[in-house]
Amino acid sequence: MEPIRIIFTTRKWNPVSWLIRWAIPRTRFALAQASHCMIVDGDCVIEASMTHGVRRVLGKTALDGAVIVDVVDYSVPNAAAGIAWARSQVGKEYDWRGVFGIALAPDRNWQDETDWFCFELAAAALAHAGRDLFADYAHITGSMLISMKP
Repeated sequence: MEPIRIIFTTRKWNPVSWLIRWAIPRTRFALAQASHCMIVDGDCVIEASMTHGVRRVLGKTALDGAVIVDVVDYSVPNAAAGIAWARSQVGKEYDWRGVFGIALAPDRNWQDETDWFCFELAAAALAHAGRDLFADYAHITGSMLISMKP
């Protein structure tokens, strides 16, 4: 087993981040701590960003202004395959339905590879690395990923 590292973040002052945390609660009554995540790829990260779509960028650039909520190393059978798959998604659009998926499209297929929401991109990378724990879900939240046993 090899690790894939995922960094979970939020922003100190970002109304969009607050809206995401409100729209995608950790439980029905508590706000999620993380509003974003990124997959570590060496000195870079791969993320689905609202402003850039799926991109691979230096970690220090992506983390500028972010508050790290958690860093989790997930044991997977083939980390290289998961990272290679995530790299193949660079350039795809951000999935705005993912932000509001629970309310607007509760039965949508989060594994549709046309566009990505950050938590769903990370879950798909883990699946391509051999850890597919979310195949039966219509939506993936940060809390679901964080609560998954590494």
